[in-house]
Amino acid sequence: MKNLDELFNKIKFATILTTGRTGSDYLHGCLDNVPGILTFSGIIYYYDFCNHFKLDNFEKIEPLKILELFLEKNIHLFTQDSIENKTINLDIPKFKENFNLICDKKKLSRQKFLLAAYLAYHITLARKTDNIKLLVHHSHSVDETKSFLEDFKDSKLLVTIRDPRANLKSGIVNWSNYRKIEDQRHFLFYIKRIREDLKYAREQINEKFFLKLEEAGNLTIKKKLSNFLSIEFDPEINRATYAGKIWSGDKLSQFNSPDGKYNNRVVDNQWQSFFSKKDKLILNLIYKDYSSFGYKMERIDWIKIILIFFLIPLPFVFDKKIF
Repeated sequence: MKNLDELFNKIKFATILTTGRTGSDYLHGCLDNVPGILTFSGIIYYYDFCNHFKLDNFEKIEPLKILELFLEKNIHLFTQDSIENKTINLDIPKFKENFNLICDKKKLSRQKFLLAAYLAYHITLARKTDNIKLLVHHSHSVDETKSFLEDFKDSKLLVTIRDPRANLKSGIVNWSNYRKIEDQRHFLFYIKRIREDLKYAREQINEKFFLKLEEAGNLTIKKKLSNFLSIEFDPEINRATYAGKIWSGDKLSQFNSPDGKYNNRVVDNQWQSFFSKKDKLILNLIYKDYSSFGYKMERIDWIKIILIFFLIPLPFVFDKKIF
């Protein structure tokens, strides 16, 4: 078992940021069983957890007390997560025991507590500790990513993206079907998120890797990702697992993958026929930055911009369902 301080000074860090329904869970799952990587069984809203329990000064609190709160807030990461379609069933007493051994009765900073939790999880799964090179955290949202990059300043940033129109359709249709959401606030949230989260990612000075969902199963891309993370390419990166168990996709997904491998059916979700011509015209303007990633966006000249000004008050296809 590695000394925590030694590991903290040696290990590299990376975090995953999504821009909507873009395959961030698939990416995370592909890194789960790759040798040399510390991961967890899902998204950890770590800074939300810290704020929720007002953990302003970790060094003044017994690590095991913080761990109990961590388990209370994130029990789904150790047992079962229905929406993410995962059954973990981790040996929690063994996890606590491993965490205690790692801490060695020492108080921990906020950064080292997170590393200790990852390492204890790793050891509880009986994974090797002598080859650890990288911790991959799934921060998921912009707010969580901001906080993570403040704590781990030299982290690499993994950003999952997708054709923004396919992304928007997936976010609206899949969530609406799952939770029967027909709320314009939800629609607006998704429209903004797809644009604003990409904007945030591009502004960061950290090393970045943008993974397009449409290319996420490409072997060459997986090798480039391995090189970016400075890890040896391993075939395990070609299938999504959590705690070593095959992950077929979340409950929102229309298409699942029983073997955890990339599912080509996610590439075309027929967004072209879902949106009206008016919708697509406006979306091409809103999401014009995506053209730099090779997505074909209709060029919007000044005449069309004037036209869009008058079209904006008219409802989108998905708005009409509410009306």
